[in-house]
Amino acid sequence: MNRIAVSALGALSIILSACGGGGNEASSTSESLAAPSRATVSGVRAMAPSGAKVDARLRRAAGSVDVWITLDQEAVAGQQARLAEAAGVERARALSARGESTATARALADHRRSVMAQQTGVAASLFQMGGSELGRVQMAHNAIALRVDASQLSRIAALPGVTQVRPVMQYQLDLSQTVPYVGGTTVQSSGRDGTGVKVAVLDSGIDYTHRNLGGAGTAEAYAAAYGAGPDDPKNTTTDGLFPTAKVVGGFDFVGETWPNGELTEDPDPIDLEGHGTHVADIIAGQSLDGAHVGMAPGAKLVAVKVCSAVSSSCSGVALLKGMDYALDPNGDGDMSDAVDVINMSLGSPYGQVEDDLTLASTNAVKLGVIVVASAGNSANKPYITGSPSIGAGVISVAQTQVPSATSIPLQVNAPAGIAGVYGNTQTLDFAPVGAGVIGDVAFVGRGCPAGSIAAGSPEDPYLVSPVGKIALIDRGSCGISLKVDRAAKAGATGVLIGLVAAGDAVAFSFGGGDTFVPSLVIQRSLSTAIKAQLTAGQTVNVSISPAAAIALVGSMASSSSRGPSMSAQTIKPEIGAPGASLSAEAGTGTGQTAFGGTSGAAPMVAGAAALMVQAHPNRSALQIKAM
Repeated sequence: MNRIAVSALGALSIILSACGGGGNEASSTSESLAAPSRATVSGVRAMAPSGAKVDARLRRAAGSVDVWITLDQEAVAGQQARLAEAAGVERARALSARGESTATARALADHRRSVMAQQTGVAASLFQMGGSELGRVQMAHNAIALRVDASQLSRIAALPGVTQVRPVMQYQLDLSQTVPYVGGTTVQSSGRDGTGVKVAVLDSGIDYTHRNLGGAGTAEAYAAAYGAGPDDPKNTTTDGLFPTAKVVGGFDFVGETWPNGELTEDPDPIDLEGHGTHVADIIAGQSLDGAHVGMAPGAKLVAVKVCSAVSSSCSGVALLKGMDYALDPNGDGDMSDAVDVINMSLGSPYGQVEDDLTLASTNAVKLGVIVVASAGNSANKPYITGSPSIGAGVISVAQTQVPSATSIPLQVNAPAGIAGVYGNTQTLDFAPVGAGVIGDVAFVGRGCPAGSIAAGSPEDPYLVSPVGKIALIDRGSCGISLKVDRAAKAGATGVLIGLVAAGDAVAFSFGGGDTFVPSLVIQRSLSTAIKAQLTAGQTVNVSISPAAAIALVGSMASSSSRGPSMSAQTIKPEIGAPGASLSAEAGTGTGQTAFGGTSGAAPMVAGAAALMVQAHPNRSALQIKAM
């Protein structure tokens, strides 16, 4: 699967050139989109008692809760897809372009008014139950977000038209020259760069003042757009600085204080946290001097700010409102101005179809919008792929290694019984291998320094001296960087961190210290084998050398979530792309840093989709996905 996932993007230029220009010829590959919820909800669930309509996650809730109340009428996007199918229209959103004179367009407008009237009627009852409305959505999903006492949930579920009461989910942002690697540069050289395509980035906003995103590229420009700084209130007006030629629209649905404060809204989607700026640059960035080019540099961006400025959380209420905005940016009920592609580098692990954002994403695909979402960074655990990427028709993206990625193995030189090259290792960013090291191994124990486990805790006594040796240290109880720092100061020339549980070698973040030596994390099985040799009186000699590096190109990143999807056992994720692209850093004007994870992989695919939409403007979202 690993190499297939990479090859799917690597063949991008071949697919485009082989298929030729635009056209409405059908793809040879198709996918059936099951109706996401309405048929089930309005059929079986509508006849269920009100208690069965309350999500199991809310059964024991007490006090104030935030919930989505789903109503039985089809969302506008879903209804438009049905009308398009009846009218024989290939792309559902094309109905809107026909004008209000057609019967289907009039029927669609009538349906939207009916949905809004239904919501108004239900909202009046919710108000009488003491509920505080958080928002309404009609385009991608027909639902009302409400804050209410949990004791009222059964009464709410019993209201006419209510099919489901579910908790408002919060989602997490999923934390090299990759464009040429996947074929993007080849496609661009053929004259296709995403021109005429709009991509909505549902994220933490976009720094539209950055050089790569069409801005002035100065700290002064960012200060004028955002305000004095993160400790002062954000400038919530656009002041003629937004929109720009690149970031052509957007809205802030979350504000600067959530989740520490209430959600607020304003028309300025400027980014503070930085995640969305990286994502946007990977999709469609382009510096004026041509030195930096994203996947689809001719595409336009729509900044939909739904994720926190002060944490990695994304609001479930803001996300559903953001989906509606992406399908109907001017809010007039006519979805002919919907974006072409939506990117969500975010998700909730173990994603299931009983998720309002998943339902909204599936409805967007029905309308004809390509939806790309991160599979997640939860590593190699079955069924952990996140929602909304598990939605039918949504493109779920895994992370593959960048072309330059390598793994440095541990070479055991002696004794003969365990000699060999062991490749399942992990380097540590804070203790790089550098030129490498060779030496005898000394097992020193757990190795936590004083005060690292708890205030006033004693240090772990070393079992033997690490002076002049490569110290083997068990993982556990305190920060890995503190263990390496202590060993280095005690005279060790290198460090091996031996895992104490089965599984692949994993990386660790910096947790303190200032003195480091070349270090590797090794698997428990190898650590145990080394200890056994030492206990038997053998000398264990090892080498850590960059000259022995193993190329990882074409393989999956160990942190990338695996499938299948929990709800339907479908193949999710479906495609992989490299993360760790060098991309724009918010607030710096011209600064760029590496940005990885499936958050960095998804926009590679979203940019590729933009290139395909330009080449094949009449193909459906599922046809583009199949390509």
